[in-house]
Amino acid sequence: MRVALRETSDYPWVGEVRIEIDPETPAAFDLKLRIPGWAKGATAAVNGEPTALTATNSYATIHRVWRKGDVVALDLKMQAERIYAHPNVRMDVGRAALRRGPLIYCVEEANNPGGLVQPLALPRSALLAVESRPDLFGGVVTLKASAKRLAITNEAGALYSTEPPAALDASLIALPYHLWANRGPGSMQVWVAELEG
Repeated sequence: MRVALRETSDYPWVGEVRIEIDPETPAAFDLKLRIPGWAKGATAAVNGEPTALTATNSYATIHRVWRKGDVVALDLKMQAERIYAHPNVRMDVGRAALRRGPLIYCVEEANNPGGLVQPLALPRSALLAVESRPDLFGGVVTLKASAKRLAITNEAGALYSTEPPAALDASLIALPYHLWANRGPGSMQVWVAELEG
């Protein structure tokens, strides 16, 4: 028996996936849906009726008699979130990377004017806002947050000071890592320093 499947989505920007099932004749079989580890709270419906999802080895199985015109709507929740490296990764201690869905984000100078991006720090309390940007690369989703830019408070040019750097209000815009270095030279980082508060 032949079965045609048609998947429609705007993945990886949107987590809603539509799958149309078209068997030659009605038939019982398993449909396996990949549920990535980051997709906490994923839901599905068959022909508009919610169906329970239990993932085993990252796949949820829907078993039923499938008929022409059946539609599965899978919703992979795409929360913007921080991820942290193992503490033994010394260079990333006190830092966080940003992720939304399957994509890791970076902070690039082209989106964050004001100099190098390394002095930008992300307060732990800062919310990550999701923004659709049709003006970038034909349409992408970026992340934006209130941040701090660390600035020298001592004499210009001094490498060391007894005073900590000032934490000036700033904003931070992150774009998917795979898109960096497409708009000229500039600084970039994936692991952003975090500040308490």
